[in-house]
Amino acid sequence: MRDPAASLRFEDDRVIRDLKSPLGPDHFLHSDLARKWVDRGDLVQFKFESDCMVIGRRIPFVTQPAEWSDAQLHAAGALTLRLQVEAVAAGYDMKDASAWNVLFDGARPVFCDLMSFDRLLNRKWWALGQFARHFIFPLVASRRCGLSGHVVHTMWRDGMPVERARQLFGRSIFLTRYGALMLGDGRSALHSDVSSLQGGPRTSSAARVEEAQDFRRRVHASLGWMMEGLSAKAVASTGASGWSGYRGDRPHYRDASLVTKRSLVTEWMRHVRPAWVLDLGCNTGEFSIIAAENGARVVSVDADHDSIATLFQAQANQTAIHPMVSVLDDLRGGRGWAASEHPGLTERLDGRMDLVMVLALTHHLAVGAAVPLDAIARFVFSCSRDAAIVELIEAEDPQLRSLCDQRQRDPSEFTAERQRAAFLGAGFELIQEVSLDGAMRSLVLFRKLSR
Repeated sequence: MRDPAASLRFEDDRVIRDLKSPLGPDHFLHSDLARKWVDRGDLVQFKFESDCMVIGRRIPFVTQPAEWSDAQLHAAGALTLRLQVEAVAAGYDMKDASAWNVLFDGARPVFCDLMSFDRLLNRKWWALGQFARHFIFPLVASRRCGLSGHVVHTMWRDGMPVERARQLFGRSIFLTRYGALMLGDGRSALHSDVSSLQGGPRTSSAARVEEAQDFRRRVHASLGWMMEGLSAKAVASTGASGWSGYRGDRPHYRDASLVTKRSLVTEWMRHVRPAWVLDLGCNTGEFSIIAAENGARVVSVDADHDSIATLFQAQANQTAIHPMVSVLDDLRGGRGWAASEHPGLTERLDGRMDLVMVLALTHHLAVGAAVPLDAIARFVFSCSRDAAIVELIEAEDPQLRSLCDQRQRDPSEFTAERQRAAFLGAGFELIQEVSLDGAMRSLVLFRKLSR
């Protein structure tokens, strides 16, 4: 929407850019470098339909910076910096270094802004401040203050302002590798005048480009050093939340019941044969992976940052699973101008999924977040085109009772019968229900009556 060189139209599997004027033969999109990036998977696939129309591939499901784990944000920043380094070496320059210019095709970052590159003309990288706001400051905030990057991007669409970064990090930040970005607008120190080191002014176009490239190499090296300090290892899952270790610590399940649960999910995946699966409360993605192994693309949602970071790193550069951090009882609406530039998660999920998995989640939403059972069932129904796999929890289940004790609720409000009735009332029919022996739980395959 905000691209001054083109307007965008979206169709099912493609993005159409109507250019305001034809691109010259030396434009970046005509370059060998652009084709190299497309072949490598770093730049979204595109083709020229005419002199004033470029058709790009539409990523099938889009997650947003406010939904990324720190590991995803770091991967997006590393891709952005790598492309900038290669562009400058080839005589081009990145105009925009926004996190919004990177999409994740599953767990693989892809740069999507086709119009973001011009010829290299100046020493200063005008997008440096934006790179700092969108990538470096949020990652530093996570590492030093425990404020995850997705929270930063929830607060500020254009990343963390430098004045807020200075206030949050304190004076000690100036003694670190990130201190240079805290001066002025976040660009001054790295963009200091180094003409005295370059043998005086030069006048030819080739000489100016060479001078700019030499200067940029120093800037890029500094940024690379900063990003190294915020490496994927440094922002990996810490397990501090307790939920990222849940898979290996489930005393309320017996081994046999877990085997049955995995077997049923696999069997029903093969029966329903969904192209798209939504795994709500996915934790570290155990059942998302089963869905992907059976040919589905999976949107894996969990409120726990560390669980999503663990899943993302396990699936690095794979395209089947789309991990995202989101609090299900507080889903955000659209972002940008008139809240319409970037649709909210409910809009992206509505009627999009062939199958929705709700495993060991309903009691957390119903008891822990006080969301009515019928509202949970209606949301699942709205997301699904066909089916749902739901884990029902008996009132005697120790986890459900513990949650009820903490919230001063009566377990009889949340019986398996009431959970089942909520999904039937939402418009599902029950296809099969199997008890998980010794777990006080059962697994149910529902399908929509209106399918």
